[in-house]
Amino acid sequence: MLRPLGLTHGHYECRSLGETLPVLTDLLAMRVVERSDGQATVQHPNTAWRLVVHEAGSGAPDKPHNNHYGVRVARVEEVDAAHRYLVANKERYGLRRISPPRSQHYARSVYFVEPGGNTLEIEHYDAQAVAEGRAIARPHWTCELAESKFPARGYVPQALTHGTLECDDKEASAAFYRDVLGLEIAGGGRLSVYIKHAATPWYIVVLPIPRRKKFLSPANRFTLTLASAGEVEAAHRELRGAKGVTELAALEKSDGCASFLFADLNRNWWEVAA
Repeated sequence: MLRPLGLTHGHYECRSLGETLPVLTDLLAMRVVERSDGQATVQHPNTAWRLVVHEAGSGAPDKPHNNHYGVRVARVEEVDAAHRYLVANKERYGLRRISPPRSQHYARSVYFVEPGGNTLEIEHYDAQAVAEGRAIARPHWTCELAESKFPARGYVPQALTHGTLECDDKEASAAFYRDVLGLEIAGGGRLSVYIKHAATPWYIVVLPIPRRKKFLSPANRFTLTLASAGEVEAAHRELRGAKGVTELAALEKSDGCASFLFADLNRNWWEVAA
């Protein structure tokens, strides 16, 4: 079993950084912390988790709705305010398929598709979910981001809270993510399972989807960070024979760093790095 220090990065494929970054910054309160040719890293000020955005050109496909990232607001009425703001600014940001606000499983959400082909979610969790012991529903921030930091929209994204993955078999997937990758099962129910690193609140929703048709490229992945390059090398050897690893890329080493990519039993991509 791997012993990651954290689930530290998500990776996100878009068509154009020029089109997608304004959506992430102007609509979801993220900030660009690094940028180079064809790649940018964004981060919400209340979330240590980073999102690495890869520019893949006009041929990058639309991703399934069930492969999305979500931010959370502090008050339920902000979801409706977000919907109004998204609709009013649809043409400005090139948004598509803005859903009406909907409530289910203690959460109220609005979904929309940005021009890079990715679905994004703005959600609120009801306090009753926390009262019933749903750990993922607790606030992911210790200090609310002030409205003055994100003014004139009617809503304030308080944290980047989650990503999502599709799977073929929920129980087999949960066992792999727990027993092979060293992640924690943080809840779930009849339809899904939540996985996360024990030290941090952000999580991944794993959803069983029958007859899956679209699979993500390696540019769409999550990064597990280990303590050292030596541990990454050991992890590469361990996963070489692990049940549930469907593809294992070569180990890459440079300047004391090490990393590799692999696909899991659901053909979802992961990175192990130090």
